Amino acid sequence: MAIILLPTAVAASPAYVDERAPESRNAALLSQGIAVAGSPAIETLRGVIDSVDQGADSIDIRLPSNRTERFRVQDGLIFDAVRFGEPVEISVQNISGARTIVRLLEE
Repeated sequence: MAIILLPTAVAASPAYVDERAPESRNAALLSQGIAVAGSPAIETLRGVIDSVDQGADSIDIRLPSNRTERFRVQDGLIFDAVRFGEPVEISVQNISGARTIVRLLEE
Protein backbone atom coordinates (compact mmCIF):
# COMPACT_ATOMS: atom_id res chain seq x y z
CA MET A 1 0.00 0.00 0.00
CA ALA A 2 1.38 3.38 -1.02
CA ILE A 3 0.45 6.59 0.72
CA ILE A 4 0.82 9.81 -1.19
CA LEU A 5 0.86 13.04 0.75
CA LEU A 6 -0.18 16.10 -1.13
CA PRO A 7 0.12 19.63 0.20
CA THR A 8 -3.23 21.02 1.19
CA ALA A 9 -4.50 23.82 -0.97
CA VAL A 10 -7.18 26.35 -0.31
CA ALA A 11 -9.70 26.42 -3.10
CA ALA A 12 -10.66 29.94 -4.00
CA SER A 13 -12.33 31.42 -7.00
CA PRO A 14 -9.85 33.40 -9.06
CA ALA A 15 -10.08 37.15 -8.77
CA TYR A 16 -11.20 39.13 -11.81
CA VAL A 17 -8.12 40.31 -13.65
CA ASP A 18 -8.22 43.07 -16.25
CA GLU A 19 -5.42 42.00 -18.60
CA ARG A 20 -5.02 45.57 -19.85
CA ALA A 21 -4.25 46.88 -16.36
CA PRO A 22 -1.00 45.50 -14.93
CA GLU A 23 -1.82 46.85 -11.47
CA SER A 24 -5.05 44.80 -11.47
CA ARG A 25 -3.16 41.65 -12.41
CA ASN A 26 -0.49 42.27 -9.77
CA ALA A 27 -3.08 42.98 -7.07
CA ALA A 28 -4.92 39.75 -7.92
CA LEU A 29 -1.69 37.76 -7.74
CA LEU A 30 -0.68 39.37 -4.44
CA SER A 31 -4.14 38.69 -2.95
CA GLN A 32 -3.60 35.01 -3.71
CA GLY A 33 -0.23 35.06 -1.98
CA ILE A 34 1.76 34.94 -5.20
CA ALA A 35 4.82 37.18 -5.21
CA VAL A 36 5.17 39.54 -8.12
CA ALA A 37 8.86 39.90 -8.88
CA GLY A 38 10.13 42.84 -10.81
CA SER A 39 6.77 44.51 -11.26
CA PRO A 40 7.38 48.07 -12.46
CA ALA A 41 6.36 50.88 -10.15
CA ILE A 42 3.23 52.83 -11.00
CA GLU A 43 3.20 56.58 -10.45
CA THR A 44 0.00 58.63 -10.24
CA LEU A 45 0.08 62.18 -11.60
CA ARG A 46 -2.44 64.95 -12.14
CA GLY A 47 -2.35 67.49 -14.91
CA VAL A 48 -4.10 69.03 -17.89
CA ILE A 49 -4.10 67.71 -21.46
CA ASP A 50 -1.79 70.02 -23.43
CA SER A 51 -1.74 68.17 -26.77
CA VAL A 52 -2.68 64.84 -28.30
CA ASP A 53 -0.57 63.16 -31.00
CA GLN A 54 -2.39 60.00 -32.03
CA GLY A 55 0.09 59.35 -34.86
CA ALA A 56 2.96 59.16 -32.35
CA ASP A 57 0.86 57.35 -29.69
CA SER A 58 1.56 60.13 -27.21
CA ILE A 59 -0.12 62.77 -25.09
CA ASP A 60 1.50 65.88 -23.64
CA ILE A 61 0.31 66.73 -20.14
CA ARG A 62 0.94 69.99 -18.31
CA LEU A 63 1.82 69.03 -14.75
CA PRO A 64 1.22 71.16 -11.62
CA SER A 65 4.86 72.29 -11.70
CA ASN A 66 3.83 74.11 -14.94
CA ARG A 67 6.07 71.91 -17.06
CA THR A 68 4.76 69.80 -19.91
CA GLU A 69 5.75 66.15 -20.25
CA ARG A 70 5.13 63.73 -23.12
CA PHE A 71 3.80 60.27 -22.26
CA ARG A 72 3.32 57.23 -24.47
CA VAL A 73 -0.16 55.75 -24.55
CA GLN A 74 -0.62 52.04 -23.88
CA ASP A 75 -4.26 51.84 -24.97
CA GLY A 76 -5.22 53.79 -28.10
CA LEU A 77 -8.81 54.12 -26.85
CA ILE A 78 -7.56 56.86 -24.51
CA PHE A 79 -7.43 59.18 -27.53
CA ASP A 80 -11.24 59.00 -27.79
CA ALA A 81 -11.64 60.07 -24.16
CA VAL A 82 -9.42 63.15 -23.90
CA ARG A 83 -9.58 66.71 -25.19
CA PHE A 84 -7.23 69.68 -24.99
CA GLY A 85 -7.50 71.52 -21.67
CA GLU A 86 -9.17 68.71 -19.71
CA PRO A 87 -7.86 67.97 -16.23
CA VAL A 88 -6.86 64.31 -15.81
CA GLU A 89 -5.32 61.90 -13.36
CA ILE A 90 -2.99 59.34 -14.94
CA SER A 91 -1.15 56.25 -13.79
CA VAL A 92 2.27 56.03 -15.42
CA GLN A 93 4.56 53.05 -15.69
CA ASN A 94 8.00 52.74 -17.29
CA ILE A 95 7.45 50.29 -20.17
CA SER A 96 10.37 49.51 -22.48
CA GLY A 97 12.15 52.65 -21.34
CA ALA A 98 9.24 55.02 -22.00
CA ARG A 99 6.94 56.64 -19.43
CA THR A 100 3.60 55.18 -20.48
CA ILE A 101 0.04 55.98 -19.43
CA VAL A 102 -1.56 52.75 -18.23
CA ARG A 103 -4.69 54.35 -16.74
CA LEU A 104 -6.42 57.69 -17.23
CA LEU A 105 -9.25 59.27 -15.25
CA GLU A 106 -10.93 62.50 -16.22
CA GLU A 107 -11.40 64.80 -13.25
